[in-house]
Amino acid sequence: MICEILCVGTELLLGDIINTDGAFIAREIAALGFGSYHQTVVGDNPVRLREAVSTALSRCDVLIMTGGLGPTCDDITKIAAAEAFGVGMHFDESIRDDLVEFFAKISRRMTDNNLSQAMVPDNGIVFRNKWGTAPGLALEGEIDGIMKRAILLPGPPSECEPMFMECVKPYLAALSDETIYSRNLHLYGIGESAAEDILRPLMEESVNPSVAPYACEHEVRIRVTARAKSLEEARTMTREMSDRIYKTDAGQYIFAETDNPFDAKNAVVTAMIAELRKHGMTFATAESCTAGMIGSTVGDIPGASDVFVGGIISYANEVKENVLGVPHETLERVGAVSEECAGYMAQGSRRTTGAGIAVSVTGIAGPGGGTPEKPVGTVCFGVADEKGVYTTTRHFNGRNDRAKIRRLTTAYAMMLVIRRLRGEI
Repeated sequence: MICEILCVGTELLLGDIINTDGAFIAREIAALGFGSYHQTVVGDNPVRLREAVSTALSRCDVLIMTGGLGPTCDDITKIAAAEAFGVGMHFDESIRDDLVEFFAKISRRMTDNNLSQAMVPDNGIVFRNKWGTAPGLALEGEIDGIMKRAILLPGPPSECEPMFMECVKPYLAALSDETIYSRNLHLYGIGESAAEDILRPLMEESVNPSVAPYACEHEVRIRVTARAKSLEEARTMTREMSDRIYKTDAGQYIFAETDNPFDAKNAVVTAMIAELRKHGMTFATAESCTAGMIGSTVGDIPGASDVFVGGIISYANEVKENVLGVPHETLERVGAVSEECAGYMAQGSRRTTGAGIAVSVTGIAGPGGGTPEKPVGTVCFGVADEKGVYTTTRHFNGRNDRAKIRRLTTAYAMMLVIRRLRGEI
């Protein structure tokens, strides 16, 4: 079965908003085993939208559309889809009730134009929006004698993604008599090309389950996907293939496994939290160049408060010295960007917060501030626990991309905690 993605919005064409919906849906339908050959973005123009819908439906079985479901005059996706299937529109009282309840909860007046969101195509399947106002929809019917389906989703990712996972994914899965299951193996410390070189024999040998590498900013993800008659059978197939991957030279780099998008996106931090819980350990930070990014990343994970006790942002040397206890002599002799300073910072954070283990970072995120001895991207790390202090230095090639260097530093700091807890350093 072939799926096609059509994202609606002039703001996407102009580059005002990055089209994360398209990437998200593409990953999910691939994991479900559906083919996908085209992905299109079209602006809020009725003529061009109708043309894009007609073209897409002529070459796919399922058209997935995002955007254009809101209350304003340029939200015309429902109308274009209804016209393509030759159906009319009607007012859905239950959606009106949902809208009234939503606006009451946020203590805002509902303007009359919001009621347009309660207009839905006849015979459409409504996906209730628990995350916003515009409901999603599914349309089914024959076009030129061939069964076609269209799925309409709201554009904001905070609504599109959960609606897809809760409503659309089961809908699509029901269209197949087979079950698709994917397992992600997360590797750190190896590049995509090196991982692909090691795993190429498995990739060429096996079609089901399939093995595919994906390069992320700070890791390589290996997705193992199996198609089977039952979920249990598919899981068994992915487990057997994963075991084979562990036995290759790539296995030594695997630090986590995930099977859902949230955990896959947050693999390093969820793996660290799981390791802390496994050891009954609490965690704290001392951050300079990341300015709280490590703590913020941990705080994004629900329930992290059972292991994360707090952190200290010590941008200024005075804070390093007066709060974390870094000796003034150390700062004068070797500077703030040094392993010696990082070690004192980690010890100071652990002592101040009472955490079982603490990690520290101090470096040069750029774009200025580098020297020949300590170029931009130089970061020193410290990990302190009851066993003592471990320090190390990394040189990140962020090409003077300050945000990227800070993200890479955050990921590496959490990997150090994982490795420390596992007794690897």
